Amino acid sequence: MPSLLLVDDHPVVHVALEAALMKSYRPYSLQAVEDDVQALAQLASAAFSLVILDIGLPQVDGLQLLKKIRRHYPQQPILIYTAQEEEIYAHMAWAAGANGFVHKGSRLEQLVQAIETVLAGEPSFPAGAMAEETQSAEGTLLTPKELQILGLLSKGLSNLQIAEMLSISNKTVSTHKKNILRKTGAGNLLELVAVFRELAP
Repeated sequence: MPSLLLVDDHPVVHVALEAALMKSYRPYSLQAVEDDVQALAQLASAAFSLVILDIGLPQVDGLQLLKKIRRHYPQQPILIYTAQEEEIYAHMAWAAGANGFVHKGSRLEQLVQAIETVLAGEPSFPAGAMAEETQSAEGTLLTPKELQILGLLSKGLSNLQIAEMLSISNKTVSTHKKNILRKTGAGNLLELVAVFRELAP
């Protein structure tokens, strides 16, 4: 029987998923925890077939927790189940090492289908989420240079300081910054810093 660990601070999600799994063609064991501390404690004490992880956790960003789990348990299948914006976060979840992504606006049957797909060893993402960087000029994945500039911006450096540090023109930094804002959907520097924290290893 596949054992599932749900990491979500909304009890209603646990109840709804349990009900949906009961209609599945095979039985599942489902355990739920509310935060990263409980999740890591469970993973340390038992083996789970799949972790179902919300991004919007109260104490920690779910993508950071995903990376932490990935570092400690490299083979652990992880499915992101979140209300965060699909277009941006599905790609970020894939880039961070998730095995699947389901938006909470989807029908629960879709989540069960994604669980079965990931357990079968296949990825389960919305169309286009797994596009490679080279194919995603209009996508959400940042280039190494953009990541470097994003990191410097997040430290509070100005465009001019970054230009001098990287030996590029102020205009080039400005263009990179515009591309970062467009790709990540961030509206200001504070949001960019939040994006950098999600992307940083």
